[in-house]
Order: sequence, then C-alpha cells, then structure tokens
Amino acid sequence: MVTKVKEQIHMEEHFVGNPELEQLLEEREDLKASVSEYRKTDKEVKEKIASTSEVTPYRIGRFVIDKKPIAAKSVSFETAPSERYSIKIAGED
Repeated sequence: MVTKVKEQIHMEEHFVGNPELEQLLEEREDLKASVSEYRKTDKEVKEKIASTSEVTPYRIGRFVIDKKPIAAKSVSFETAPSERYSIKIAGED
C-alpha cells in the first residue's frame, strides 16, 4: 500500500536519519499483514476444531490435535510505570 507522506504532522516533529532503524520499521510493517492473517486463520482453525466431535488427541496429516483443561485462577498484580511507543505510518490516523 502506498501512503502519501505528509511533510510534517506536529510542530515538535523532526526528521532523524537512521537507515538501520528505518529498514527495521519497514520490515515490521510488511510483517503486520502476515501476523493479522495468521491470527485470523488460527481463530478459524480453533473454532473448527472445537466444533468437531473427535476425541483428542488425534492426527490430521502431520498435525497432532490435543486439548488440555485450564483451571480457573484468580489473578492480581501491580504494574510499574513505563513508557509506550506508538509507531504509525506518517499521514495515517
């Protein structure tokens, strides 16, 4: 997808020349679609498995399907202060 890049988004924004980081950001953006497709297909597969009446464990081709119960538990935790980075393509909201 080609994005029209705006010259400047914020008054505080400045350009940084870091080819190595820019290449990593481009690779990250390319992989986003793959992750999204994987999650969609993974969800579909698990729904299909859940809808079958097969007794686990069983095999389908080279895949072994098994199911393990997960007991309920109470979770309580504190978090430490941190920072969160936002990474977007310039001009996309």
